[in-house]
Amino acid sequence: MNSVGEEDLAGRDLRHTRLRDYKLDGADLSRCILQGTDLRGTDLHGANLTGANLEGANLAGVDLRAATLENIVLTWANLKGAQLGAADLRDGHLHGADLCNADLHDADLDHADLGDAAVRSADLRGAKLTWVRLSGADLKKAEAAGADLAHASLAGAHLTETQMLQVILTEADLTGATVAGADLAGADLKDARMRSITMGMSARQGMVNLDRADLSNADLRDARLSAVRLTHAELRGADLSGASAFNVELTYAHWDDSTRWDYHHELQIRDASVPTEDGGYRVAKRYVMR
Repeated sequence: MNSVGEEDLAGRDLRHTRLRDYKLDGADLSRCILQGTDLRGTDLHGANLTGANLEGANLAGVDLRAATLENIVLTWANLKGAQLGAADLRDGHLHGADLCNADLHDADLDHADLGDAAVRSADLRGAKLTWVRLSGADLKKAEAAGADLAHASLAGAHLTETQMLQVILTEADLTGATVAGADLAGADLKDARMRSITMGMSARQGMVNLDRADLSNADLRDARLSAVRLTHAELRGADLSGASAFNVELTYAHWDDSTRWDYHHELQIRDASVPTEDGGYRVAKRYVMR
C-alpha cells in the first residue's frame, strides 16, 4: 500500500491525484475536494474528512472506522461494504449514496441526509440516527437493532425484512413507508407519524413483529395493516381510524378511551377487553382483526 507524507492536505483539490490503495489513516483531509475520486483500497481509518467533498466518489470497501466525517458531502457516492463503525457522520450529505452491506454500527449520523440512499443489508446496530433523513431510502434486510431514530424521517422508505428490535422511533415520520416482514419487537414508536403506512408479511420472514412495541399517540390513520403482530403493544392515544386491517393480532394490547379504532373493529375490540387499573383497557383474550 502506498503512503502519503506528512504534508498538510487540508483544503486541497485532490480530484486529479491518484489515491487508490494509499495509506491515509489519521490524515487531515478536511475540506478537501475529492469529487469522483477512486479511493478503493485506501486506508482512511481515523482520518479527518470534515467538510470534504466526495460527491460520486468510489469508496467501496474502504476503512473509515472512527473517521471524522462531519458535514461531509457523499451524495451518490459508492460506499458498498465500507467500514464506518463508530464514524462521525453528523450533518453528512449522503443523498442517493450506495451503502449496501456497509458497516455503520455505533456510527453517529445525527441530522444526516440519506434520502433515496441504498442501505440494503447494512449494519446500523446501535447507530445514532436522530433527525436523520431516510425518505425513500431502501433498508431491506438492514440490521438496526438498538438504533436511535428519534425524529427521523422515513417517509416512503422501504423496510422489508429489516431487523429493528428495541429501536427508538419516537416522533419519527414513517408516512407512506412500506414495512414487510420486519421485526420491531420492543420498538419505541411513541408519537410516530405512520399515516398511510403499509405493513405486511414478506415471503421469507412472515408477519411484521411489533410485540411489546410502544405506539402511544402514534398516527396510523389510513394505514394498511396485514399480518401484523401487536401483542402486548401499547396503543393508548393511537389513531387507527380509517386503517384497513387483516390478520392483525391484538392479544394483550393496552389501549384507552383516547385510542381511535376503525369503526369496523371498535365494538369487537371493546368486547374482547377488560378494564385496567390505570383507567385503560387490555385485550384479555386472543383477538385478531380480520
